[in-house]
Amino acid sequence: MLTNRLTRRASRTRADDAPRVARTFAILPAAPLRAAEPALAPLPGAALPVGLAVRDQAGRAMTLGAALGGLPAVFAFADYDCAALCGTALGLAAATLPGTGLRPGWDYRLVVLGLDAADGPNKARAMRRGWLGEGNALAGSAAFLVAEAAVVAAATRALGYVATRRGAGFDHPLALFVLRRDGTLSAVLPALGAEPEEVRAALQAAARSAEPGIFGRVRLFCAGAATERGAALEGALAAGGAATLGLLGGGILLLRRRERRA
Repeated sequence: MLTNRLTRRASRTRADDAPRVARTFAILPAAPLRAAEPALAPLPGAALPVGLAVRDQAGRAMTLGAALGGLPAVFAFADYDCAALCGTALGLAAATLPGTGLRPGWDYRLVVLGLDAADGPNKARAMRRGWLGEGNALAGSAAFLVAEAAVVAAATRALGYVATRRGAGFDHPLALFVLRRDGTLSAVLPALGAEPEEVRAALQAAARSAEPGIFGRVRLFCAGAATERGAALEGALAAGGAATLGLLGGGILLLRRRERRA
């Protein structure tokens, strides 16, 4: 009898406590979902899907294959609102490519795809003009592309490239992909610090459809800031673009050469 009364009392207590427990869990903050970390891990045989639909800096609709133009390509992903690192990386690439001795538009093309599907051709055009200039062969043959979110996702996934949205920008690897004419990945080089002879060798291997053999270590990542996106740094780069690129590029190349000797 006593046991039955105790059992009924315990049952009532659990029943009475249930709403309080539920309310307690309701006010606890939900554990945040962990976003994918930025990463670069292309699989063997990785290839950019050349049939994906994109638009160039002039707003012309085309496929990625048409943007490659039947040539080996230096390909990169970029955030068109990030002049601090993405712009600097493209500016360094533009300064390095002439040193390869290869002719843009004849021996290779520079192709860039924006990470933000909300960006339009105007932002792509501004990035190209700001870091490649105008009236030169590289700028004239380069394609700065924009695309729908599904297309960007397919392109990044195909090359084992993970970019993470952070505020108004992105965290993403800074890398140059060297592609064959058909979009197959031939080499990956660091966007900051690749030397002309490295880029030349990678493009020549891509033109011969040689097996991948040049995979530089890509350590640097572009960290997307909040809405300001590093406005102060962007202004400094805009004010002293050539000098900044020269100092930054020279420092990075010096470090890489010391690393090789070590």
